[in-house]
Amino acid sequence: MKDAPWLTAAGRERYAISVKRLELSRIRICQRCGRCGAELRSADGGTIVVPVDSVRARELEDRVAPDGLKSLTDVVLGQLAATGRAPTEVVLDVLDGRLRALLSLPAREEPDVVGCTPEEGLALAVRGRLPLYATDEAFAHAAALATKHDRGGTGGADTVH
Repeated sequence: MKDAPWLTAAGRERYAISVKRLELSRIRICQRCGRCGAELRSADGGTIVVPVDSVRARELEDRVAPDGLKSLTDVVLGQLAATGRAPTEVVLDVLDGRLRALLSLPAREEPDVVGCTPEEGLALAVRGRLPLYATDEAFAHAAALATKHDRGGTGGADTVH
């Protein structure tokens, strides 16, 4: 089993993709419609906003659910850790013009790379305190969306979309 990140570290027979580290900078809530978005920033100021629902926004802010139930994210992370397959990193990437998340899971021979929604990947990274990265393509996709929304006149500073 290899401990080094699979997607982001170059090595023998590994595919290292060009990525930048991300940090969750804030949760934004649209004042018009109530939609939420998790704003992620890189050290060089690059921004990606991942749309999230209000329940996920609460989870990302590390707040306890009003009913006191565990989140599915926490249960999945616990089960993976119990089997020795806790994710080691999350990378946001683009496939067919849509943002997606890739998780690197330890395995016997070589780590498994598992795809999921960006919202799920973000939750796993934040709740599991995992390194979160984005590819150059993900940043370009986010910039194109921001430009599209700016031209559409949908927003202002208080909107997510």
